[in-house]
Amino acid sequence: MVTLILVLMIFGLIVLRSATYGENESLFTKQLIWDAIGFSLMISVLFVRDVTIRRFSFVLYMVSIILLVLILFKGIPIGGSKRWFRFAGISLQPSDLAKLSLIVLLPYILEKRWFWRSLLFALIPAILVFLEPDLGTTFSIGLIWLLAVLASKIDKKPLFVLLVIVLILMPVFFFFGLKDYQRARILSFLNPEEYGRSYSYNVLQSIHAIGAGGFFGTGYMKGKANLMGYVPVSHTDFIVSVIGEEFGFIGIVFLLSLFGFFFFEVSRWILNVKDEYWEILMVSSCGLVWFHVFENVSMNIGLLPVTGVPLPFISYGGTSTLVFSLIVGLILKGIAIARLEKRM
Repeated sequence: MVTLILVLMIFGLIVLRSATYGENESLFTKQLIWDAIGFSLMISVLFVRDVTIRRFSFVLYMVSIILLVLILFKGIPIGGSKRWFRFAGISLQPSDLAKLSLIVLLPYILEKRWFWRSLLFALIPAILVFLEPDLGTTFSIGLIWLLAVLASKIDKKPLFVLLVIVLILMPVFFFFGLKDYQRARILSFLNPEEYGRSYSYNVLQSIHAIGAGGFFGTGYMKGKANLMGYVPVSHTDFIVSVIGEEFGFIGIVFLLSLFGFFFFEVSRWILNVKDEYWEILMVSSCGLVWFHVFENVSMNIGLLPVTGVPLPFISYGGTSTLVFSLIVGLILKGIAIARLEKRM
């Protein structure tokens, strides 16, 4: 598992080197540093005591909530959203920290069978993130809560009633809860050609770049769409377009195989862990990683609307790299506990 994450990081750096070539080349050096720090944090989590993680979860949650409130007033506006703090040339995205805090806090709450408290603790950061606005991360927070509840031994009847209410209110939310550009992104997904010069531009360029790669790709650092900047933000949201163009279908299969092996291994150990806290934590953590991979790859090929969700360990991003490293560290901690339980 540790080797697998290391391979993902190295592959991400190789792709990022091409995605930033000739422009923003300093991002490669920054990502190299973030990966080194993240890998160290991932290993360090294994040496943190189980009881310390449980006790520190509420503190981490409160810190993330305070930061989410502050960012609404002090955040740097980028593209109409306030999602980042910036100081000393470093950007911090508190919403990533909120996801991590829920992953470690919700199992503790659900162990005690507190369904409505768990919903409240998830709703607070979800509302604050939605106000930034950041629809993709809001959905991620909802998914973490849903998976945590499903993995717990709590009574599921209130959950099903709640899901029915949410489904009924979805049309109302679409027309009155979303901003104009968020609705436009969904509509452009349904009819991309009509929005080809605006909201669908990135997706259409990404699809063309991946199509140009064919089966074997155009070759490393030889992708015209990438090098000529036809695909915007190819180093973050649309980094799969670089992989598809330069490494072809084989490159994308290699990427998905790495993540597929990761999900297989985690799922295998989830079935063996006996501690409910760690079972819930591993399910919600694995589910979050899966959502990021599925959403990012799908939006690059036009199968899902664009939500700005990064690809773990591949896309450029300091906060996301550190948070996903800590999340994988927690998964490894859960596997270690499961192995210990199996021997006893």
